[in-house]
Amino acid sequence: MKKNILTTFLLLSVASGCVAATNKNVELTQGPPVQSIRTPYDNLISCVADQAVMDGTWAVGQILDQTGKTSLDNDGTGKYISQGAGDMMQTMLVQAGAEHTVNRRDPRTSIMEVKWGIRKTKLFKTSDYYITGSINTLDFLPGAAGEISIAGIGPRYLQHRSVVGLDLHLTNTATTEVIGVVNISKQIFAEEAGFGIGRFFGSTLLEFNIDGGNREPLQLSLRSMLQYGLYKLLASENPHLVEKCKNTIANIEGVEDTSAS
Repeated sequence: MKKNILTTFLLLSVASGCVAATNKNVELTQGPPVQSIRTPYDNLISCVADQAVMDGTWAVGQILDQTGKTSLDNDGTGKYISQGAGDMMQTMLVQAGAEHTVNRRDPRTSIMEVKWGIRKTKLFKTSDYYITGSINTLDFLPGAAGEISIAGIGPRYLQHRSVVGLDLHLTNTATTEVIGVVNISKQIFAEEAGFGIGRFFGSTLLEFNIDGGNREPLQLSLRSMLQYGLYKLLASENPHLVEKCKNTIANIEGVEDTSAS
């Protein structure tokens, strides 16, 4: 048995070496198609757009990851939370029907053209409102685990949970007055389940495991939180949005539509 395993390992190593040594490209695996993922929160933003409440010119400032949490795995070191929350929000402003949206995320091109003397600042459109904020909560909660084994055979289950929270502020650019604030939180859920078999064949232990799991996409959940946060900011200044979009809210599973801040 041990000799057969060693032989198989050597054959796989040789085969891998042959593939690596060839001067031809390795055939790429065809995965799922590219698509624009639409969630019920996109329907909420469409409802906001239908009400045409975003008069004036809108911009997005900094929406930073302030959690201070870093992930370390086999692929390298990185942040748990997407660093592109501000760009997500700028897209949402356009989708929510903002009358005008100006780019304050990266004005370097405009600034450079002013410095070159080929652009005049008086042509720039000034903003009336801008949105800032931060993702400032990422807590890992105790999950649940269970495993039972009889004669080396049995199932196992493992659950993980975390809480992500953010704050958003709506500011009147002319006066710098904060005219809307919201705090949004969401639990992120993941679970793993498996079944294992362990048997001795003579002096050799043979183990067989089947595992599967479900995990909410963290960054897509962040986008949904920002969409809901934008709705709440606008509802604080336009209370009729709550009535107009209540059916859309009712169709979003798990949303608790509390009173507007």
